[in-house]
Amino acid sequence: MFSDKFKYRLEQFTTYFGIGAFILHFTTIMAIQLGLLQAKYFPENLFGHPFSALFSPFSILLVYEVYLLVFYLRKSYTKSVAKQMEIMALILLRNSFKDIGKLLQGDTPLLQSDLLKDLIGFVSILLLLWIFSKIDSERTDSKYELTPHFIKLKERLSIVLMFVFFGLSVFSFTIWIFELVQYSDNHASLQDPSHIFYKEFFTLLTFVDVLLLLSSAKNLQNTILVIRNSGYVLATLLMRISFGLEGWEKVFTIVIGASVAVFMLWISRRKVFLV
Repeated sequence: MFSDKFKYRLEQFTTYFGIGAFILHFTTIMAIQLGLLQAKYFPENLFGHPFSALFSPFSILLVYEVYLLVFYLRKSYTKSVAKQMEIMALILLRNSFKDIGKLLQGDTPLLQSDLLKDLIGFVSILLLLWIFSKIDSERTDSKYELTPHFIKLKERLSIVLMFVFFGLSVFSFTIWIFELVQYSDNHASLQDPSHIFYKEFFTLLTFVDVLLLLSSAKNLQNTILVIRNSGYVLATLLMRISFGLEGWEKVFTIVIGASVAVFMLWISRRKVFLV
């Protein structure tokens, strides 16, 4: 699961599956608009406009990004946090395509639409991710020393997360498909697809981060890394909380979480701590 060969194969599968999902989603939308399928069987926010078909390939891409998050966790906690920020940016971008469909239908003015909120959040996270990556790339000659015990712990937690990732993704997708089939009978039962899988996974990821934090307090030989990791846990928690919020509160919480991660990485790289 952590080999480059497996990673390449999963990347290829993600590409083809994403293309297939887009074609199926777009075809379904066109069939609804041509009257070949009844609209009552499909939620309007996902099947009301052709632009909504872009929601599917981005959802597939996001699942692959979650895999990369776990993939890099065993190598670098910082790179794993960067992947978290990428995932949140992609979620906001994915939601934008759904929002465009609503906007083109004339249901909501631009200034009151979720599109504006999601795009502002997306751009903000991208800028913070650029700053985060730039700081991480400017490594100094001084390297923090990790104990063998801590390295083994990260590898074991990554393996557990990987199995949970595959199991949870299949389970969540199956449940949502089942609810979609029953949509015509009970519209309120269908979950927001933006929240499927990610709420549970980020909850688990928060607990994993806490375990790494508790272990790092004993196994890392530089106190600033313990403080940095504490900030990373807070950033992950804020991103998890955002799944239960809406509108500007959601965007603001994600941006604050990413900002915390950027600050903790920046402060941990100051020369005064590199001793």
